[in-house]
Amino acid sequence: MASTESPVTSAWLGELGSELAALDARALRRTVLTPETGQGERVTIDGRSLLNLTSNNYLGLAHDPRVIEGAVAAARTYGASVSASRLLCGSTPLHEELEERLAALKGQERALLYGAGYLANLGVLTALAGPEDAIFSDALNHASIIDGCRLSGATTKVYRHLDLDDLGELLAATPSRRRLIVSETVFSMDGDLAPLPGLVALARRHDAILVIDEAHATGVLGADGGGALSHFGLDSEGLIVVGTLSKALGSAGGFVAANATVIDYLLNRSRPFIFNTALPPASVGAALAALDVVAAEPERRENLADLAACLREGLAAAGHPATTSETQIVPLVLGPAEAALAAERALREAGVLAKAIRPPTVPEGTARIRFNLMATHTVDDVDRVLAAVAPPV
Repeated sequence: MASTESPVTSAWLGELGSELAALDARALRRTVLTPETGQGERVTIDGRSLLNLTSNNYLGLAHDPRVIEGAVAAARTYGASVSASRLLCGSTPLHEELEERLAALKGQERALLYGAGYLANLGVLTALAGPEDAIFSDALNHASIIDGCRLSGATTKVYRHLDLDDLGELLAATPSRRRLIVSETVFSMDGDLAPLPGLVALARRHDAILVIDEAHATGVLGADGGGALSHFGLDSEGLIVVGTLSKALGSAGGFVAANATVIDYLLNRSRPFIFNTALPPASVGAALAALDVVAAEPERRENLADLAACLREGLAAAGHPATTSETQIVPLVLGPAEAALAAERALREAGVLAKAIRPPTVPEGTARIRFNLMATHTVDDVDRVLAAVAPPV
C-alpha cells in the first residue's frame, strides 16, 4: 500500500529518526523498562527476580499493606478520581487532612497539594517570580526547577553547586524587585546535602525568599522524618518547602508548605494548581497512611541510613572514587555513558537492577550507576551489590 505521508511529514519524521540515531551513537537513547511486579526490594523482569536498587521507594512504603489499604479505602469512599480541579469541586476531606498533616510535618502554617512534585516546583517559581525578579539556582538542581526558572521569565543566576560564597556574590551583585534562592536539599543524582544553615543565613541577610525542594528528604531525614530542616535543627520561618508524595511516602503527587499568605496566593495564582485535576483519592489515602508509618517507625529511617553507610564504605574499600553522598542515594561515577551502560548490564547479569544515569540528566563525563536503597533492604543485599560491582579499572 502506498504511503499517504506528505513530503513535509516524511522529512520531519526523518529528522526525528536521525536525532534518535545520533542518541544511539552516543549511548544516550532511552527505553522504558517494565517490571512485572511492584516496586519492592525485588522486582521481576522477563521472568527473572532482581534485587531492586533503582526505585525511589526509600522506606519500602509503596508496597506496605497499610499504605495499600489506605489507598483502597479512599478509593472505595470517594471514587477512582475527583474529576475536577480543587477550585471547582475536586476536593475531599482527605485532601484537606493531608495538607494539614504535611504542613505540620514541615513546621509550616499551611500546605497545598499538586498533581506532582514537578508541578509544585513549576507552580511556585512561576507564581512568585516574573521578569522584574531574579532566581538563584544551584547548578545541579532538578529539571523541574530549571524549567520553573525558565517559565517564570525571571533573570536566572546559576551558582556553583553548594557554593555559598558564589551565591553570596551573585546576591550582592543582582538587584531586583524580588529575589528567590532555590535548591534541592538532597540532590537526586549525588545524594549530597545542601548547606541549608548557610542558605537560610544568606536568604535572611539579603532579604531573599528561600525555596527548598525536599523531594528526596521528606520521610527520610530528621528524627521525625520531617526532612532536611529537621535534620539540621532549623526552623522553617520564611521558607517555602516543596515536596513530593511519590518517593519515601510511596504514593503520588506533590505539595508546597509555607506561610498561610503564600499558600493562599498560590491557590489563586499558581497555574499548575488552578488548572489541573486534583489528586485521586487513592493517592491521598496512601500518603496519609504513609505519614502514620513515618511517625510510628523511625527504625526505617535508621536502617536506611545504616545501609547507605555500609554501601558507601564498601565501595570506598574496593577502591572506587569517593562519593559526596550522605544519604540513601549512592552514586558510582564511571565517566562515559558507554561505561555506565556496560556496568548496568553486568550488574543485571549478577541479579542486581541498578540503572545507568547519563547526560543530560547528569553533566557530560559523569555518567554513573545510581544505587537507591530502601529501608527494607538488608545488609546481605548490600553485600550482594558490592560483590556484583566490578573493581575499578
